[in-house]
Formats: sequence, C-alpha cells, structure tokens
Amino acid sequence: MREEALKIVYISEGNLPSKAANSIQVAKMSQAFAQKIDEFELVTLSDLWSFVRGNNFDLQQWYGLNHKFKITRLPLLLKSVYPFPQNYRNQRFARWATFYSALKFPDIVYTRSDKVVKIALKLGLKVLWEYHEPVNKGFFSQSAYSSNQFLGIVTISQQLAKEYIEGGLSAEKVMVEQDGVDLQRFLPYQSKEEARRKLVLPIDSPIIVYTGHLYDYKGIPTLYKVAQMMPHCQFILVGGWERDVEQARRFCKSNGLSNVQVIGHLPQSEVPTYLYASDIVVLPNSRKHHNSETTSPLKLFEYMAARRPIVASALSNISAVLQDRSNALLAEPDNATSFEEAIKRLLDDFQLNQALANQAFQDVQHHTWERRSERILKFATDRLCKAK
Repeated sequence: MREEALKIVYISEGNLPSKAANSIQVAKMSQAFAQKIDEFELVTLSDLWSFVRGNNFDLQQWYGLNHKFKITRLPLLLKSVYPFPQNYRNQRFARWATFYSALKFPDIVYTRSDKVVKIALKLGLKVLWEYHEPVNKGFFSQSAYSSNQFLGIVTISQQLAKEYIEGGLSAEKVMVEQDGVDLQRFLPYQSKEEARRKLVLPIDSPIIVYTGHLYDYKGIPTLYKVAQMMPHCQFILVGGWERDVEQARRFCKSNGLSNVQVIGHLPQSEVPTYLYASDIVVLPNSRKHHNSETTSPLKLFEYMAARRPIVASALSNISAVLQDRSNALLAEPDNATSFEEAIKRLLDDFQLNQALANQAFQDVQHHTWERRSERILKFATDRLCKAK
C-alpha cells in the first residue's frame, strides 16, 4: 500500500482547542499527516450551540496552522467556552468519536487516547497509538495488543520504548520519534533588534527567554534563582495557565524579581518574536519529576528553529537531541549556579554563541512535523502490510 493512499482518522482526546502542549502536538501532526496522504480527518469535540450557530472556534488560527484540512467537531456538549480548561476530558467523547470513525472505514485510527484505543480494537479497527507515558510491568501482555488490529505504538524516548517492550509489547510494534517543530512559523527570520523593537524591549540589555508552562517540574524555581543571581539580565517567561501566571507574578513581586517579566499565554503565531528577541533561550527542566528523563519538550525544537543559543538541563531525553558544546550548553538540572555559568559563558563568547545556535538550526531540520509524519506513515504502512 502506498502511504499516500492511506485513509487515516486521527481521534484527539477531545480537548482541542487548549493551551496544553499535547493539543498543539495533535494539531501540528494532523496538519503534517493531511499533507502526506489522500484522505485524512481529525475528530475532536464541540458544542451544540456553536454547531447550530455556525460559529465554531477557529482551530487553524489558534494553533498557527498554515494548511487547511478536514476537522470534524462532534457537538456532544450543550454549550462551551473555549479554549478548554486545564486537564479537560469529556467522558463521552472517546466512545462517540470512535463510533463515528468506524463509519468512515479508515485504514488506521491514530490517537493519543488510551480509551479510544480500547474501543477501536473492540470494534475491529486497526489502531496506531501515540503514547508518551510510562507503563506498569505486563501492561502490554493483554491479547489485544498482540493482535493484528493493534499496529503499534509511537513514543518519544528510547527509555519508554524499552519499558513497553519489557511490558509485553513486541519490539517490531514500537517506534521512537521525538517531537517536532513547524519551521514555517519562524519565517521570516527576525533579527534580535527587529524583534525587540516590535516588543518594545531594550536593545542593549541581555535578555533570557523561557517559553512553556510554569510548573515547578519545568524548572521555574531554578530559573527564579538564576534571575536573582543575574540582576543585570532580563528574564522573560512566555506561557502558562492563568492561575500559574498569576502565581508567578505574585512570587516575582514579593521576592523583588524586577528583572523577571511574566507574559502569560500567547497565540502560537506570536511566540517566535519573543524567541528572536532573546540573547539566550533556556530549558531548565527539573530532575524531580517522574517523567523527567522521558519528556520531549516542544519548546526544545522551537528554540532550535529560532537560531538562538540554548542552555538546557542535562537530562537523557534532552541529551538525545542536544549535545553539550555541539548545539547547546547543558547544565546540571535544579542547579542554578550551573545555569548561571552556562548563560554567562554564552554572553561572553559570541563565537561559541553563534556556533551552537547555527548547529542547532541545522540539526532541527530532521525534527520537523513533516519529516516526523513521513517516518510514522512509513512505519504505519509497513505494519499494515504485516497485519494482513
């Protein structure tokens, strides 16, 4: 079977639109899949009020999508406010979305929802599951996962893949693919000066930028300590749920961190300008989290695409993409002094600064959503042939 001839229905977890990183990944992968195959459809959640009035939320604009593709929003809610709140899940969505998808007779149901996987397999559909979480020993020993209907699993780290195989899944059904980036979002390129003029930021001050959620396990406490140690630098934090943004602003005010600016969540289209305005971008993920060694942060690839030098935590899955003194400087997780030293080194050594940024930009060409989708579709096609 040609990859282009595939018919795929991607069932979301019913939380689009959302500020959650997993919803961004679903939207970007859907766009990439849709450009590669003849028939593609993304199924997500909506409400009856919007459906009747014809004023559905613009997912294309929210996620900064450049290519239109088929999106079906099932009106299972009476009335809703968008974007969906943090950790939103609808108990009915998985069942109805899977039943709807079965009527489309797809070659493959692709999903990140474990509920959808179970229902789809019971309906006799062929399923490819993207999953980024650890599992208990023996989890995949169930007969459903050894059947031809279960094509396999796509995950983001070798450690998770090892766990899945030890958990009973056949190695040939496991694919490891790091996350990716939409390079079109970073065009046209902006010089540091141009970006700072747009954002009304000082031209000469050193600016360190972090984008993403403001959870402790993302290393935000470490970043606060670094800001205290480097009062001559401006630290800009972009992203976060409303509650976390307010908490961060209160913390900075009560601790006198006048050099930390908490911007809050922005549309995807506005984030690149902040990255372009930076001298250095930071990824201070903490080791103190059960997923610390297996995460694949979307911001990592966005940093690489922005052609700005990166200081990141030396965690195994980050180190699978970033190599110390090759395309980034790696610092000891949860160690503010280690981050401070790396930042100072990059501010003082322009030649190293540029060499790391340029190498990261070259390396990220392998990690676009388009190339990721091509590799996954090849895996899916091979698995389909073997399942016949």
